[in-house]
Amino acid sequence: MKTPTMLKEIHQQPAALEKTLRLEEKNVRRIARRILDMGPRFIMLAARGTSDNAATYAKYLFEGANGIPCNLAAPSITTVYKKDIDLKGSVVIGISQSGEGTDINEVLSRARAQGAFTVGITNTAGSAITQVAEASIRLRAGAENALAATKTYTAQLLAIAMLSAALNGARNSFDRLASIPHQMQKTLETEARILEIAARYRYMQHCVIIGRGYNYCTVREAALKLMETNYVVAQPFSTADFMHGPIAMAGEGFPVFVAAAPGRMAQGVNRLIADLSARRVETVVVSSDKAALDRAAIAIPMPVTPDEPISPLFYIVPFQFLACFISQSRGIDPDNPRFLKKVTKTV
Repeated sequence: MKTPTMLKEIHQQPAALEKTLRLEEKNVRRIARRILDMGPRFIMLAARGTSDNAATYAKYLFEGANGIPCNLAAPSITTVYKKDIDLKGSVVIGISQSGEGTDINEVLSRARAQGAFTVGITNTAGSAITQVAEASIRLRAGAENALAATKTYTAQLLAIAMLSAALNGARNSFDRLASIPHQMQKTLETEARILEIAARYRYMQHCVIIGRGYNYCTVREAALKLMETNYVVAQPFSTADFMHGPIAMAGEGFPVFVAAAPGRMAQGVNRLIADLSARRVETVVVSSDKAALDRAAIAIPMPVTPDEPISPLFYIVPFQFLACFISQSRGIDPDNPRFLKKVTKTV
């Protein structure tokens, strides 16, 4: 069987992260100095699709690690409703793998005209976003040919983590990021376990993916990957939101995938896993926490235990493998899902 391009690109992530970290550090520090000098009122994040999940991560990180209020833009307010927002004294960050998202670029253009400091994060040199934004961070992931984004997503998360670290101002702020490429290489070891269990979900039509805190972006991205490569209904929830009603659908045999990274959210996530297990729900738990894995119907041990704020870079990887291998078991080409294009332009 031909190796999917998606699978090859999952394996390219350690090199993509190492190159982004090495080549963009000086640039990211310059951007951070500009932001620190202006003392922004808030940061607004504009993105779509996978990039919007990266923006969700950015919101948690900039607020949780840097104490800067963040919000996710509604681009249609600018592009469809034609409303101006008071963005003076703010930072507006557009995230786009291709750099050609029409609505994201329009948000940046209007924000810059209103006096905001605008930053683009993209994998594509010379793309429209680099012309519209005042500054840009270039991902160094190389060409991504599979339709489902993998290495560009984790490179986006790294760029955001680099900017957050630089905003902390300490000279050694990047030290905790230096091990990320090695940790990513170790995370690829989850492939064998995912290959063992993927065919079990060949006929799955519905599932839930849950996590919380920094890894809320992980469950959103995991759901998107399953939907676009397998045509299943995959619903992401924070553990808190899941308890407020949707848990009623989780009965015996219902598949619930859990991103259970160690950290401040672990206790609550583990309680939910125990509750679901008591209902005989099929819990598929990704974790390095023995307590979480012991409660799982199907355990996917993580070979790394990163600091919680950077754990989303690694916890998405088993779900990338899962989406790819389930797709193959269903006879679907994960590189070419129906009805989809690599670059999607919306207004």
